[in-house]
Amino acid sequence: MTKNHPSPTFALISPEAEAFAADAPKRDLSQPVDDIRAMSRKESEQGCAFMIEKTRVSLSEQTIAGVQCTVIAPPEPRGGRKLVYLFGGGFTLGSPFEDLPISASLAAKTGAVVIAPHYPLAPEHPYPAALDACTAVISSVLAETPGACLCGESAGGNLALAALHRLRATRGPQPKALAMLSPFVDLLNPGDSGRAGQDPFLNQPEIEFFRSCYLPQDTDLTQSGISPIYGPFDADFPPVFLTSGTRDHLLSGCVRLDHLLRRAGADSTLRIWEGMWHVFEFYPNIPEADASLTEIAGFLNRHFARA
Repeated sequence: MTKNHPSPTFALISPEAEAFAADAPKRDLSQPVDDIRAMSRKESEQGCAFMIEKTRVSLSEQTIAGVQCTVIAPPEPRGGRKLVYLFGGGFTLGSPFEDLPISASLAAKTGAVVIAPHYPLAPEHPYPAALDACTAVISSVLAETPGACLCGESAGGNLALAALHRLRATRGPQPKALAMLSPFVDLLNPGDSGRAGQDPFLNQPEIEFFRSCYLPQDTDLTQSGISPIYGPFDADFPPVFLTSGTRDHLLSGCVRLDHLLRRAGADSTLRIWEGMWHVFEFYPNIPEADASLTEIAGFLNRHFARA
């Protein structure tokens, strides 16, 4: 009699991830923004150094469309591939360096040169400064490399989708594909996941803090440049791959976006990971992170091959 063995998938949250979530650090929003940024960078340094060594990527700086960008080159580049990657941090925190656990992994797994803009942060540079900078870089890269792809996490996913709406409105070049990790697509954040309070790494007070830094209080949050879920979608929209988790504070927005894309006839894939939280791929010491990044890279590889 043949014995059925369970497939090596993450049907349930791994013990490593469960333990990691239990020790999630809390962010003190009462500090000055510069202090919060410094703490965030310090907390990320070990993981970033680990990923540079693991993936053997090389880093350099380049100015593209007037915007400073970190260029992350894989050890074995493939066929002139380029991936524009937009980091997260609520439009207020973060940098290309701090997102290396994701971007370096994608560079190594796809063989693409990853271009990560240092877009300007709020509150010093509120909307639309970040979107302007990201759109300029994406346009420049696509003009030079029409087969390039686009990726962003959290606020970076917002900026990627909002920039794509801008490019489509002006009939500009479009990426071959778009991958988004827990994207912040609706700054109203009206869904059920935002009320659940189960995410160990993101909560509603943080959402409100980031929103207040990025926008004036009376701003219409349904503008497509601010909440790109309210933008137009159709069957010609580039293929999209979305990742989230059952604990993700922004899960509802991801589910709604996937529904809108599918209803419009676009190619959309939504991957929801059991027990995972907001941008869990950022943490290389849990097995789900590498597994998800492998899936994202597979999606990008399929579309790079068609370029």
